[in-house]
Amino acid sequence: MYNMSFMKYFFLLIIYCVLFITMYNNVTDTISFGFITGIQSLYLVLFIFQLFKDSNVSSRALTIEFPKTKFSNEEIIYIPLFIVILSGLVMQLMSSIYITTLANKLKDKYGRMKLERNSQWNLNMYKWMFIVATFSLMGLTYSYCNDFNGGSSISGSYRTLMLILFLCSIMFSVINVVNSHSLSKIIFSLTD
Repeated sequence: MYNMSFMKYFFLLIIYCVLFITMYNNVTDTISFGFITGIQSLYLVLFIFQLFKDSNVSSRALTIEFPKTKFSNEEIIYIPLFIVILSGLVMQLMSSIYITTLANKLKDKYGRMKLERNSQWNLNMYKWMFIVATFSLMGLTYSYCNDFNGGSSISGSYRTLMLILFLCSIMFSVINVVNSHSLSKIIFSLTD
């Protein structure tokens, strides 16, 4: 029997793909940012409920083994998947709330998202980093749902891929929070 726990996240990924396309259209960008915030909060709630139902949370970790050399002892590092996924989801939700607030305020003021050149560049950086971070989090969620059930070992190349996904999801999520927070400060400079 197949493990179907990732199926709900796959449907979210399809919705994300549609929203990512509409995020780059000047007519639908404000609506897209609002829907992304809603879907991001749904993704967070679904993952939290899955954590509550999961009795095997502690064993779902990326294990990195360092062999013993004459200069160091043998070390094993465990990186729990749920901590990385949960922190990435929360940071992505925070950044999407900031951008949705900015988009709605600019839409009310100008009828569209009108930004100066540097702010527009920051918004474009936010968009592509949000997409990369979301796909990284989806990859980690897939691994969380499917790869740690049978007790089989994970290959070295797959561990490297998971480590890259870890780094992408955390780095881009942190950068997005900082970037979206600085963009949301534009709201205070608007005059009525």
